[in-house]
Amino acid sequence: MTIKQQQAKDKVWRDEAGTQIPYNRTTMYERNAERSTFKLATEALKIHEQLAAYKEKVRNEAEELYRLFCVENGGKIGKGKGNATFYNFDRSIKVEVSISEAITFDENTIQLAKEKLDEVLSDGLSGAKDFVKPLVMEAFQTSNGKLDTKRVLGLRRYSDRVRDNRYSEAMQLIDKSVRRPDSKTYFRVWVRDSNGQYKDIQLNFASI
Repeated sequence: MTIKQQQAKDKVWRDEAGTQIPYNRTTMYERNAERSTFKLATEALKIHEQLAAYKEKVRNEAEELYRLFCVENGGKIGKGKGNATFYNFDRSIKVEVSISEAITFDENTIQLAKEKLDEVLSDGLSGAKDFVKPLVMEAFQTSNGKLDTKRVLGLRRYSDRVRDNRYSEAMQLIDKSVRRPDSKTYFRVWVRDSNGQYKDIQLNFASI
């Protein structure tokens, strides 16, 4: 990403439409805004690059610690997929690594599951109807066009309380519909304060 500053030595400046404006027609505010925003953006890009490099360093250090832990404890070394927490010797510092996988549903399969559940609810459920129906209805409500994955997946815990094979079939369809298109790794560094509480050092790695 490159940025450019228009300066006083330039005879003309270009605005957002590409129109050429003579420098002597620009205002004092516009000249100062050009200089200040360029300075801030340049510094921000430098900090971003430093954070990206630091994130990679945290990743490498965490992978090495994980490897050493597995070697010393006779564990099988995996591919580093999973959550882990590392401490210094007196536990005043901890580094957390967490994996977050976004869950989505295959639209066709999840629709089949919903139709199956609608059939069950419309026929009535002995003893279970009162609590299951609102749960199913809430689970399939959308927000910004998306289903609440926790509510949908949460329906599976009631399989043994709904004595209808169609409910079990719907849960199987829900399992089949799950998609995990991508995952993100989050790194957090904590330092323990004088009260013994860990404080997260805010670095906002998530967007890098």
